[in-house]
This record gives sequence, C-alpha cells and structure tokens, in this order.
Amino acid sequence: MMDKYLLLLFSLLTFSTAFAQDDEEVIDDGNLVSNGNFENVKTKTLKTHGMLDDLCMNWFSATQFKGDIYASGIKGDKVNIPNNSFGKQDALSGHCYAGFRAYSKDKKYKRSYLQIELDENLEKDQQYCFRFNVSLADLSKYGTNGIGVYVSDRKIDQPNTGTIAKKPQILHKSNKVMTTMDGWETICGTFIATGVEQYIIIGCFERDDKVRADKVKRPKGFTGAQVYHAYYYVDDVEVKAVEAKSQCFCGRADDLEPDLIYSKSVMIDPEMGPRDIVSNTGLYYAFIKSQLNAVGKRDLDRVAKLLKENTSIKLEVVGHCDNDEFDEGKVNPRYRDLGKKRADRVVEYLIEQGISEMRLIPKTKENTAPANTRPTPLSKAQNRRVVFVVR
Repeated sequence: MMDKYLLLLFSLLTFSTAFAQDDEEVIDDGNLVSNGNFENVKTKTLKTHGMLDDLCMNWFSATQFKGDIYASGIKGDKVNIPNNSFGKQDALSGHCYAGFRAYSKDKKYKRSYLQIELDENLEKDQQYCFRFNVSLADLSKYGTNGIGVYVSDRKIDQPNTGTIAKKPQILHKSNKVMTTMDGWETICGTFIATGVEQYIIIGCFERDDKVRADKVKRPKGFTGAQVYHAYYYVDDVEVKAVEAKSQCFCGRADDLEPDLIYSKSVMIDPEMGPRDIVSNTGLYYAFIKSQLNAVGKRDLDRVAKLLKENTSIKLEVVGHCDNDEFDEGKVNPRYRDLGKKRADRVVEYLIEQGISEMRLIPKTKENTAPANTRPTPLSKAQNRRVVFVVR
C-alpha cells in the first residue's frame, strides 16, 4: 500500500515539475505573430513545395497557389535546409523558414502569399512595428520590389492564382528591388492601427506591368538552371506595439538616409511691409534637430534687421514639431519638448543680434497645430518649424 502512495506522490511531483517547466518556457515578447519563425511544423510529412497550409501551424496561403515551408533534415532536396531546389540558405533562426514567389515569367509558377491571423486585433491609434526578413533564392532569375505586408481586417481567400491587388501598408522605405542572396535582409515599418486589423499577408503586391523585375546573376558555385521567377525565403516575422518609430529598428544601413528639411522661399512684394515679411517667414528643421541651419540663420538675420528698423514690433516665436518627433519624446527625454527648444534657440539667436528680450515671447504648440496633415515625408517636414506672430 505504501508503495502505491509513494508512486502516486512521485507521479504528481513529476507532473507538477513538467507543468512548471512548460510555464517557464512560455515567454511573452510582445510579438502578435504566433509561430513567426515557422518552427512549429510537422516535418515528418514535409516532402515538397506547397505544403505550408497543411503543415505549418497558424500560417496559410491567400490564393490558390500555395506557399512553401522548409526545414532541416528533410529527405530529398526540394524543401530541405540549407540546400533545396531553389538554392541554398540557412535559417535566420531555428531550423525552419517559409518561402513565397513574388514574381514569375514561367507560366507553371504563380505568385504566392503567406497569411496569418494575429493573436489579437490591433488596438485603435496604437503604433505597431512590422518586421520580417527575406532572402532571394540563388536560382532566381529576377529580384523585385513591391515586397511588403498588407494588414487586413479580414481573411483573404482569393479563389484564383492572380496577383493580390492591394496597397501594402508596410514596404521597404525605398521600395527597392530585393536582391540579397548570401544572407537575410530586413523589411520593416510602422503602422498606426484603426482597431479592426486582424490579419497580415506577406508577398509582392505590385502588378506585373508596374513591378520592377531586375535580372540577377547566378552566384558562383551553383550549377542548376535559373528559374524565371523571383522567389524569396522568409523568416522571423514580428508585429509589436511601439511608442516611437525609433523602436522599429530595420538595420543601420536603412537608417542612414539624408535629413529632409523643408524649404520655403518668401516672395517679398514691394508693397509688403515689415510686419508682413516677418509673419511670412518660417524656419524649418531636420528630424529631431533644434539647431539652426544656414538657411535659417540667413532668414533670421533678415528678421533681426527688420526688428531693429521697426522698434514697435513685438514677436511671438512659436515652435512646432511633427507627430513622429513628439512620439520620440515619449521614449527619449532628449527629444522631449522639441517645439519649445526650437523657439528658445531662435529667441537666443535674435537676442545675440541685438534684439531686446522684452520684444520676444517664446511659445510652443509642439504637434498640436500641423501645417500639413498628410503622412508623406515632405508633409511632415513642413511641420518641423518655427513661425512668427507679429504683435
């Protein structure tokens, strides 16, 4: 009898320990894409292309031409890692990755799209970082642009093998032709949700008559014939909530882009008085910068000259920032109150030019009074400014 109790106690302890270990292994990293690294796959029955829907948990195709799943240790060379029928590539993480066709001139091959339902609907007005990694298969004859993510409020089940004619919310920032074969390249971007988005679809969304399909050379060491398509492996898909764009890191090479500063020429009409000239002057800034550039100093020198000649003029110096800068201030105190910092520096510069501090009133509106509400880079640059209100 005692042996039975001991056996029962041992079984309960073993079960409890195993359960606790399972709990410890579940790590919530904020990613709303379950199985985003494609590791949860029934590899025992994986043999050929087109088996994503059947074997890869949570993922499914968006058209009738099915997506592919690859894994290491597969018998045969069609869907094995690293060597398979379209090239050679190690997984970015783990032992599996997926594959889709972005473009094809071969009639027997059609485009394919990978789709997954997010763990939860995206939250209204919340900013999200979307990130995934692609590698062009070595035996692809082409590389293409237009590869991105379409965020949808419903499942897409297109009853044919045609192109999904949607405008993706996430693209590489330059929408370049993706040609990296000897490694992985990250595509990422941010998206502010409306509160109804539930699915994401990965693929190429450019129509055949619009897509840029550049021919690529077969890498040295490969003897197989190139296929007249652009085929990509994909791994490590993420969707995470962020407060600022800087938290959506795409890679240092992608961050090295020139600062965009809006330039506005003030057309001075002979009939314009000094008050009109000053009130039509605006100073513009690069992203998260508050220093005056050469053009800004030139325009401020003109304002200072007019103020010296017209001593009755007083100025409100009003600083602004764009929405992205405001968000950066939430996560990095260095960039907080950029509108105020810009206005204060303009006031300091005018004082250095001999203008009395009593005539200058610094104010800030931060991101609450945009000059342009469109989401384009140029429109945002118009909002990074200091303007003058004549009193």
